[in-house]
Amino acid sequence: ARLDSAAEGRASLAAPVVAMSHVLWIRGEALDHGVFNTSVRWTVPKVQDFLLSVRGAVAEQCVSQDTWVEVATTRTKPMLTEAEAAAYWHVFMVLQQSICGQTDPHTLDVRVIGLLLMCQVFSPHRVRTDGFVKSGDMWPGLERAPAGAAVTSPRASPRGTSPRVGVSAQQSSVARGRDASAAMLAFVRHNLLHFLQVACPARFTEATKISGEDFDLLGLFLGAGMSTSQPLPRLSDAIPELCERPLPMLEVKRVVDKILVWNEEMYTSVEQSLGVQASGVSVPQAVNVSGMSRTTWFQRPANGDIDVLSITCCTECTIYVTGQTRFCFVAGCHDCTIVVAAVSGLCTLHNCEKISIHAAAHCFKMENSIDSSAFLYCHIPPILTGDTRGIKLAPFNVLYSQLGESLERAQMPLETDFVDVWAHPVCCTLGAPDENLGGGSGHIGDGNQGNSTYHFVHPDNFQPVVVPEGGTSAARRAAQVSLCLPQVYDEALTKREEEMKAFQKLFSEITDETKRKKAHQAIQGHFREWLQSTGKSRQLADLAKMAQQQDGKDLR
Repeated sequence: ARLDSAAEGRASLAAPVVAMSHVLWIRGEALDHGVFNTSVRWTVPKVQDFLLSVRGAVAEQCVSQDTWVEVATTRTKPMLTEAEAAAYWHVFMVLQQSICGQTDPHTLDVRVIGLLLMCQVFSPHRVRTDGFVKSGDMWPGLERAPAGAAVTSPRASPRGTSPRVGVSAQQSSVARGRDASAAMLAFVRHNLLHFLQVACPARFTEATKISGEDFDLLGLFLGAGMSTSQPLPRLSDAIPELCERPLPMLEVKRVVDKILVWNEEMYTSVEQSLGVQASGVSVPQAVNVSGMSRTTWFQRPANGDIDVLSITCCTECTIYVTGQTRFCFVAGCHDCTIVVAAVSGLCTLHNCEKISIHAAAHCFKMENSIDSSAFLYCHIPPILTGDTRGIKLAPFNVLYSQLGESLERAQMPLETDFVDVWAHPVCCTLGAPDENLGGGSGHIGDGNQGNSTYHFVHPDNFQPVVVPEGGTSAARRAAQVSLCLPQVYDEALTKREEEMKAFQKLFSEITDETKRKKAHQAIQGHFREWLQSTGKSRQLADLAKMAQQQDGKDLR
C-alpha cells in the first residue's frame, strides 16, 4: 500500500511538527514476547492481505476469540492453524492488558492484531544473515540447490527438507546487542507508514492522516517520554500537535524519525550488562541478569517489584526471583535452574537448553528450547512454538514464606480453577506431524506416547523446590502457601510425606547409639554423593557464602 501522490504533496507543504525535547523508544518487551515462530513467514504484504481478509469477514472493529479463530483458520490469506490462532490471541491479549491496561478480557481490536502481526516481520537473525550475504563471507549463500543439481553446498542434504529448516530463521535474537538494537530502530523507521496505516480505521489505501487517538495504538510497542527516564502517559503526548488535530502520516513519520531512540536505561545492550544491572529509581524497574556462569543469584530486595526482567546467556546458574515481575524474558541460557515467583504478564523462555524453570505466570511461552522442564501455574494454557522438543511439564512446586505476598501483588493467587491449565498447552511447534500425536490431551499416559514436543513429569518423580531463606524452619513452614496441585500429584506428594514421617519415626526408635551413629553416617554419605552427582554442592557453597556475607552486614 502506498500513499497517493496528492497526499504526499499536501504533507510536504504542511507546517513542521515540533516535538520539543520529547523522545520515543521501542518497548523491548513487546518484541521479546510478542514475536515468535509459526508456520507463516510474515512479510508486510502478507500482513496487509491477511488484515484485508479479516476486515472483509468481520464487520465490527473488535472481535471475540471465537470469531478470531474461526476467521483466521477458514477465511483469511494466509490461513492459520487453530493452535497458531489461539497462540496469537493469547499473547496479543496479554500484551494489550499488560502494556496498555485494557480491561476487556474478551475482545481485541483488529488494529491491535494487525500492529502486532506487523511486528512479526521483524527478525534480527535475518538482518544479520543479510549482512553476511552482502559481505560475501557466506558460501554458497542462502539459496537452495535445485533438484538434481551437483552437490555444491553442505545444505544439499536430506535434512534440508526438515520442516524446521527455512522457518526457524524467523526468530528474535538470543541476546540484544548493539546490532539487534540498531536493527529494531531501523525496522520501525522503515515500516512506520505501514504501522500508521494499520492503526487507522480506514483501509490501507485510503488513510493519509492519523489522529492522536489512533497513534496511541502504537503504544503497544513504542514508549514516549520527556526523556528515556520520564515516561509520558500517552504516545501522542510526544507530538503535541497530534493531540489537537489529525496530521499527515508523512509528517508524523518525519517527526518520529527524528525523536526515535534506543532506551539504554530500560533495555541495556548485552555488551554493557554482563553480570546484574538494575535501572534507576526514576524509571520503571528493569533488571538484567546476563552472562553469569556457575553461580547462585538472589533478587535483592527479595520482595521488590520488577517491571522488565531479562535473564540472558547464563550457564549452570541457579537464579531466584522472589518478587512480583510484569515481564520475564529468559534467552540463550543453558543448564540453569530459574525460580520466578510471580509474573503478572508474560514469561518467555527462548532459545534455551536444559533449563528447569519454576514459574507462576499469567501467560507462559516457550520457543526454540529443548530438553527443558517447566513447573507452572498459569491462567492461560502454556504456548509452545518454534523448534521446541523434549519438554517436561509439571505443576508449580515452589515453597517460599513470602510467596503469598508476591502472588497477591501480581494478582496470581493459587486457585483450584486453574489447577491444571498448565497441562493443556497450545502446541504450534515446527516439528513433523507425527511429533504432535497425543499432544494436549491432558492425561499422564497420553502425554508420553508419540509426542517428542512435551510430556508430563510422572507424579512419583514430582517434588517441591524450597527457596533458601533465613529464620526458623517452623516459622517458614507456617507462612508458606500451600501448593495448588492436581489430585494425582497431590496424592503422590502426600504419600511421600507419609513415607518420610514413617522413616523418621523408625529412626527415632533406634536406641543403640552405635547403630544410630552408623545410620547417620550412611545417610550423610548418600547425601554427599547426591550433592556431587547433581551439582548441588556448588550451590550449597554459594548459599553458605551468601549467609556469611549477610551476617557480616547485620553485625555492621
